[in-house]
Amino acid sequence: MKNEIAIASAFFASSCFSDGEIVLTESLSVEGFADMSYSRTEDDSATADQTENSHSLDQVEITFLLDFNAVSAQIDLQWEDGTGYSVDQAFTSHSPSNGIVITVGSYDSMLGFEASEPTGLFQYSGAYSSDTETFTDDDVTYSDIITPETNNGIKVSYETDTDFLAISLQDGAFFGDGRLGSSADSDTSADIVAQLTGSVDPELSAYAIEAAFAKDLGNGFNVFLGAVFETTEVGNGTNDFEIESTAINAFTTYETGAWLFVGEYTMTAHDVSTVGELEIDSFLMMANCSYSDQASITGRVSHVDADAILKATKFTLAHNYAFSNNLLLVAEISAVDCEFEGGADGETLEGALELLFTF
Repeated sequence: MKNEIAIASAFFASSCFSDGEIVLTESLSVEGFADMSYSRTEDDSATADQTENSHSLDQVEITFLLDFNAVSAQIDLQWEDGTGYSVDQAFTSHSPSNGIVITVGSYDSMLGFEASEPTGLFQYSGAYSSDTETFTDDDVTYSDIITPETNNGIKVSYETDTDFLAISLQDGAFFGDGRLGSSADSDTSADIVAQLTGSVDPELSAYAIEAAFAKDLGNGFNVFLGAVFETTEVGNGTNDFEIESTAINAFTTYETGAWLFVGEYTMTAHDVSTVGELEIDSFLMMANCSYSDQASITGRVSHVDADAILKATKFTLAHNYAFSNNLLLVAEISAVDCEFEGGADGETLEGALELLFTF
């Protein structure tokens, strides 16, 4: 999950779904999931109305967990539809004293309430993503550059039952991908930079600092504040330039009885020395109710404002039903209202059924 901090584990309890570990030896266990879905999109923002249907095995992931008391490790191997096999996370952690944890390797960003994996979501889709918020390349979206995903680095954290404080030095955040200060070889990162700047086959080199603080305030309230700062050097033949990126993310949660309420705000800025600054403001408000031991319903409103390019508001209603501790059915319907600076405004209706099996 994206929010793997001490106090955040309770945030997902209301999803009526849990996964377990398969213990292989005293120090090795495995867990994982398979994610299958059917989706339908009706989009009237194009020149002609379009309807698309899709059904696929979206993702399969297996996580290997190693525990040697003060030293632990995690390796996530995944297969995703369209991208194939990859290593999602691979890191080792050492706890030299109570509360102090040192993590080295490739790990998820601490920023953002919503998890990176479907096992940590209350809905099928992410709050800031939709089929209408793409660049000219349909594979690259504005939601990719709101908060970071997974990067290599070293992180030092202090964790208790009520407090979390961490700082991370990374090879990048949004655009960097490789060794610290080295050239990036990520096709996705290069594609996004090309879309932002008009560069052709850019070569990237970046470093970033990410920090986060979370606290359990008691009486059901939790707060989180995090930020990331990245400098990316872009090599484009003789016309080299820099991108300075900053993201500040804050959210609060309130849990009472069967209800969970969430409010989040993120301010992201990418300052390209040759083009100017792109600022993206985004927020979400969510309410989840676990009305039985097996089922919950979630309502969410989210908004993205990509500076002078795109404004999108998304309304989502989702229902989760757990057939067992290992099998979950998610039904979702979302309505997206988009306004593009260059016109082509419109609305999109997106529906999905997702079957999630965990072990």
